[in-house]
Amino acid sequence: VCNLAAAVDMSAPAISHHLKNLKRSGLITSRREGKEVYYRAADTAQAQALHHMIEEMVEISCPRDGRG
Repeated sequence: VCNLAAAVDMSAPAISHHLKNLKRSGLITSRREGKEVYYRAADTAQAQALHHMIEEMVEISCPRDGRG
């Protein structure tokens, strides 16, 4: 959570809240190793569709061919 919070300039409680909602929605999974919690995209059609939409949005805002 702390690494994500720093990367996106949000508070750790806000990140925890969003991760909780994503997990409840079945878009991510988590595993705990000691005090560390690791998150990853769920292996579901819904999570894959979201991943694809995000890739498309990034492509639109940052086209690879330099046109914009």
